[in-house]
Amino acid sequence: MLCKRLLIIALISVSTNNLFSQTNCQDVFSTTKRVADWQMLELQTKKWKYPATDWTNGAYYTGMMAWSSIANNDKYILFLKAIGDSLNWQGGPERFFADDYCVGQTWAQLYMLYKDSSMIKPMMGIADDIIKHPHSESLQWNFDGGLHNREWAWCDALYMGPPMLAYLSTATGQKKYLDIADKLWWRSTKFLYDSSEQLYFRDSRYFDKKEKNGKKVFWSRGNGWVIAGITRILDNMPADYSSRKGYEKIFKQMAKRIAALQQPDGTWHASLLDPASYPIKETSGTAFFAYALTWGINKGYLPYNEYFPVVIKAWDALKDCIHENGKLGFVQVPGASPDKVTFDDTEVYGVGAFLLAGTELFKLLYEKEKNCSKIVIQNTTAINRQNEIAEINWLKLVKSGFNEKNIVIINAQTGSEVPSQVLFKGKKTPQSIILQSGTSAGSSAFYFFKKQTAQNYQPKTYGRIVPERMDDFAWENDCIAFRMYGPALEKNGEISNGIDIWVKRTKELIINKWYKEDDYHKDHGEGLDFYGVGKTLGAGGIAPIANNKIYPSKNFVTYKVLDNGPLRTSFQLSYASWSASGIKVTEIKNISLDAGSFLNRIEVTYRFSGKQIPVAVGIAKLPGEGLQWNQTGKTGFLAYQQPAQTDGTITIGVLIPQASTASEIKMTEEDHYNHTGHYLLKAVAGNETPFIYYQGANWDKEGSFTSFDDWKEYLKNKLTQIKNPLKITIK
Repeated sequence: MLCKRLLIIALISVSTNNLFSQTNCQDVFSTTKRVADWQMLELQTKKWKYPATDWTNGAYYTGMMAWSSIANNDKYILFLKAIGDSLNWQGGPERFFADDYCVGQTWAQLYMLYKDSSMIKPMMGIADDIIKHPHSESLQWNFDGGLHNREWAWCDALYMGPPMLAYLSTATGQKKYLDIADKLWWRSTKFLYDSSEQLYFRDSRYFDKKEKNGKKVFWSRGNGWVIAGITRILDNMPADYSSRKGYEKIFKQMAKRIAALQQPDGTWHASLLDPASYPIKETSGTAFFAYALTWGINKGYLPYNEYFPVVIKAWDALKDCIHENGKLGFVQVPGASPDKVTFDDTEVYGVGAFLLAGTELFKLLYEKEKNCSKIVIQNTTAINRQNEIAEINWLKLVKSGFNEKNIVIINAQTGSEVPSQVLFKGKKTPQSIILQSGTSAGSSAFYFFKKQTAQNYQPKTYGRIVPERMDDFAWENDCIAFRMYGPALEKNGEISNGIDIWVKRTKELIINKWYKEDDYHKDHGEGLDFYGVGKTLGAGGIAPIANNKIYPSKNFVTYKVLDNGPLRTSFQLSYASWSASGIKVTEIKNISLDAGSFLNRIEVTYRFSGKQIPVAVGIAKLPGEGLQWNQTGKTGFLAYQQPAQTDGTITIGVLIPQASTASEIKMTEEDHYNHTGHYLLKAVAGNETPFIYYQGANWDKEGSFTSFDDWKEYLKNKLTQIKNPLKITIK
């Protein structure tokens, strides 16, 4: 008997592994995306079949919201937000009908991302009134009496109502919303749950009904609503909540029963206990079951070896129901006979269930990937951060046997290799590894770190000393270029520690070409140098300040390249000591520029006698009508759009992520660019303490920014990134 049991376990394991080898993350991701894109395009280009607040769409939104969390494309979250905006974040016309406030689940999730209270105020009003209602009448089905407008008397409501209140509780931090959801969920469960069959009746009309085979009537989709609703409640329920164990118990009971009722074709037919009476497969119920069972595996409630074969069989069946264009078929329409479902029948709630299932299955397959390290990068903000560089401490990877020559990063969603860079930071051994994170608003990016030889990546950043041009230090990325002046130029009489700008409208690296051709003051289609520094701080230089006068250093005297592309170039400049209003000061600057960014990160360390010194970051001002903006307080913002010139318009920006004040000073000596003064952000730097700020610019002909307001928003978004670092989880 023992040998027989071991053989069965071995066969199950082999079967599971074979199934797993045939389905991977990329397959699930691309299939889910195809269905999501088809449905969204249908709604964007054709008349909606149901009102936007209807339960059908409410269920669809829940799936689209889940999909957006792994999709890495803003279009899905923006689509949902646009719908909410158009509805003023209201529910349907029947205020206390669970179907009509199902949309509140998604509104609450969007609120948690955007932090806009208007997104949840209407749902809070409904929830507060639900709490006030006595909930004392019988749940015996009485549609004509309006029971559905007061109570959750049918099992479908357990997906529409309780999760809305649970998500609202999480969004607001108010336990009362979860408490009322819990109270009413158990009230409905005690009335509708058949503990002997471990399934839910649709409503009281079905208590005594029988199928043709004499068994009780339990609808597939109705039970799909229930078990999927349980997952969404548990996702919003604290681990120590008093009745949580009860939900977990019923979830496991239902999961075991539902898994046993799966049909040979991988689906669940409309009638769970008499599938022969309704032989046509149905995808909305199947997708909800696939979602719930996969979620159960992911959360540790259901054993992988037992339930994964059920899940993957269901997924394969669902894939067979997808049209070539992404349309999901075999979805039973509301009110239609279950035996009349066809390949051409689709509904938004079926798609919502499918997106939930695909999202959970992707996560499961990602976790089960072997022979690699896994890193998830999550963007918890409402801004797109796909160009932002994510950095992982090398010590967290070297323990897995990686070295700088055998590490490759694979995007789990697409299967493609992702450009990366091992950073040494001026040292002999690796310190970290970086990649462009690829995270859109509210989304996560999933990566495999594998031991392979990396491709030769096209560099997107570069910098070097330029001795052939008086010791310039020039650096660039795929957006813009900069330079600062060195010792040879100082000996020639030109002194400035200001930051110069070279504007570009090519993604190619052009520093070497421009220096070689020595014709970079004219635009030949790639950009040019038409910014003037003169005797100023240029586009965001820094200097000590006293009595409304700045005391800048002279040109840098030494340099050191710390890292040089393909994704980040960083270097160090040091300056000879000088007197700042009687105080002897020395300075070291560390500057880094990432691919895809218009801003440098600048870390300045001053050394002087004392604890603090006032400093100012400045932007040189030209005569004529430009645009200036500053915003100060705990953080300092400064932006200046120069007056338009023949070669276009340059806009400059500075961000100091610490207490700052704004000021303006006039020039005390003339320069050949006719600068009239500086716009300043003033702050305080500590002795031998790094002072960090961000500086950059854009050119109207480059095309990334269409207005001054766009640039201001870009600076504000940078602060959001600084305050909300990408959440990096290493597995």
